[in-house]
Amino acid sequence: MESSIEAERSIEKLAWPEQSQTIDEIGSTYTIQGFDLNYCGVIIGPSVTYRDGRVQFDPEKSKNKNATRQRSLANGEKVVVSDELLANELNVLLTRGVNGLYIYAVDDALRNKLFEIFSAK
Repeated sequence: MESSIEAERSIEKLAWPEQSQTIDEIGSTYTIQGFDLNYCGVIIGPSVTYRDGRVQFDPEKSKNKNATRQRSLANGEKVVVSDELLANELNVLLTRGVNGLYIYAVDDALRNKLFEIFSAK
């Protein structure tokens, strides 16, 4: 599927958040890491849930295969670090908005907990 929003030739070399047309686009951890934005909207997908009083990560529901694949240690041992990487990814997304953050969680329990926390303030 081809995007109807095209970057102007003069700005193609700019980072994604610096391009004018991206105001109408959705980015990712990779497009906004290292940037401080005035406002940021984050959709927390189905890989992040709220169960048993805590936030949980389900690597099987994540689309970020770089975060969910096993890692090899120097000794050849394979380890799963997806919980840490998915938590770090979420942290990056949630800390980009300097003046404000808009959040939507796909998981009903997480969305309700976030609403409870933030509506009390």
